[in-house]
Amino acid sequence: MQTVSNVAMIILMQQDIAKGVAFYQKLGLKLLFHLRDKWAELDLGGVKIGLCPTSVDPIDRRIGVVFAVEDLQAFYQEHKDSGMFMNEPTEALHGIMVSFKDPGGNILDLYQPTPQRVKDLVKRVADEGCCKGPQEADEGSDAGCCRKDKPTC
Repeated sequence: MQTVSNVAMIILMQQDIAKGVAFYQKLGLKLLFHLRDKWAELDLGGVKIGLCPTSVDPIDRRIGVVFAVEDLQAFYQEHKDSGMFMNEPTEALHGIMVSFKDPGGNILDLYQPTPQRVKDLVKRVADEGCCKGPQEADEGSDAGCCRKDKPTC
């Protein structure tokens, strides 16, 4: 039986990613990487804090808690009849994810990382010269280019 293994990440919605990065760095979190206006990850005692862009007013936002699972497809198959899932698993550049609700109505995510795809993307970003800037597109990056004229590499 598949089970969750740990908290993979906590996601905080931000209207201004750069301001969020500065704020959390002042609190002592270590910046892992920052893709200008698109995404940032910080470390807090071994727990990743992801900063995700949004234009939604604070009242409509949620904090995203992401649980890691070794085999997301197997977990999904084992639990899909429970009605907990909000969608089917989807593949992103960094891994496979699915959203679900707990009995209290809290929305959470399950995540199976795909580290090789992330490494390949970081290499491609570095090779193509995208996201050049301080602490942008460092190792562990999982998003596309941040230049407006080049939305993806």
